[in-house]
Amino acid sequence: MQNILFVLIMLLVLALPVCAHHERILALVDTDAAPDDLRALCLLLAMDEVELVCITVSDGACSPEIGRRKVLALLHSLGREDIPVVAGSELEAAPPPWRAMCESIPWGDEQSVEEVDPAEEAVRLTQRILDSSETLTVFCFGPLTNIADALRHEPAFAKKIDSILWYNDEVNPPSGTNYDRDPVAADTVIHSGLPLYVFSNAGAQALAFDEALLARFEQIDSQCVAAIVKAHRHPAAQEALRTGHFKIWDELLPIYIRYPDLFEMQAIKGRRRLQVCNNFDPGEITSAYLQILAGKQEAQMTITFDQFPTDPSLFREDLRPFVQKIIARHGEEEWRICSITSEVHGHLGIYSIIGAKMGLRARELFDAGLDELEVTSFAGSDPPLSCFNDGLQVSTGATLGRGTITISSDPDLRPEAMFKREGRVIRMRLKRQYQEKVRTDLARGVELYGSGTPANWRYVRELGIRYWLEWDRNEIFEEVKQE
Repeated sequence: MQNILFVLIMLLVLALPVCAHHERILALVDTDAAPDDLRALCLLLAMDEVELVCITVSDGACSPEIGRRKVLALLHSLGREDIPVVAGSELEAAPPPWRAMCESIPWGDEQSVEEVDPAEEAVRLTQRILDSSETLTVFCFGPLTNIADALRHEPAFAKKIDSILWYNDEVNPPSGTNYDRDPVAADTVIHSGLPLYVFSNAGAQALAFDEALLARFEQIDSQCVAAIVKAHRHPAAQEALRTGHFKIWDELLPIYIRYPDLFEMQAIKGRRRLQVCNNFDPGEITSAYLQILAGKQEAQMTITFDQFPTDPSLFREDLRPFVQKIIARHGEEEWRICSITSEVHGHLGIYSIIGAKMGLRARELFDAGLDELEVTSFAGSDPPLSCFNDGLQVSTGATLGRGTITISSDPDLRPEAMFKREGRVIRMRLKRQYQEKVRTDLARGVELYGSGTPANWRYVRELGIRYWLEWDRNEIFEEVKQE
């Protein structure tokens, strides 16, 4: 079976001329079929920008052949039998103690997997990539056995690799489960000079994949998520969940591809092509995880854009470091709405951002699209509180031009709005502690810089960006009971 893997690599070498990376990522995945590999594969399959050309299976959590059957079962359940799957060589080392658990967790109907001639898999791979001109991004979820074998037997393969992303606890000095499984192979890849990005979620504060996160998965309607949930509801996986065994491990690699700014990467001294993940925010990673899996369900209507910009380089310098973090935490829809709100409003303000977040939250509660709600605002017509109204208009589509937003004459002005649709009414306001935070921060700006000064406007913009990132639309509002 090892020779078949070399055939695949040779075909890749022959079929892929060297070129620069494009927006579409051509990916080769190497997996040892642990449960976190299932989750990471599902993330990659949910990402439109990633095209999987081949999956190779290494000897680790599962044996290569059993791992191959699991991957094939998953692909069959998702209707992705077009992706070739090839088992690599077996190692002489004893299997890890968790192999029985990993091999008992189903990835689909493994009994229905049809045996396929490995040579035919090679032909399928050739047909898939012959017309491509892209280099490969290699995702390694287990030991580096197969990649090292390919580099040793076909050095030209290295020219086709854009980068290698690998999960391992440490590389300076090397240690961890994936390294220890095949240290010779790992050293071969580490010292190959290829761009290698190493990710870790080790230590006492490691981000868990637990029952609470799985319950959030169950709220997402997608085939990929259904496959993850079904596998993790298996008794063997349930025991691992109960004991806190599972962590967010290999999933970090796909999340990095979509949201690189969420990770602090650090180059190893003297080896700039070897970088390690130094730090990340657990909350942002969890939000990004859910966002990727649910992303295809979020409707994003654009009028003049084919796709709303998310490239940080297109935005103002002070906003650039936060673009990917905001998108990962709150989704592309909120990013689009708050960006447009700021352009319409004329500056990046606090109340306009709050209004945008509230309007989007109201649409979610009603399951409504743009221009499907009638809105009454209680923020009045005097800035800064009335800036709230601009956010409401952009986020709901209820505008003065459409005649679907009204400013209440109630003299008690506050960041509150009433939303109506087909007889149903929801009334929301910014929670009191957040109102006080805004008042205190704005008053401090006036005290420090004066009212309406350039310095104070810069201060307000900084606050707006911070609130945009940190304040969750699902938490900052409360529903007002109707009298």
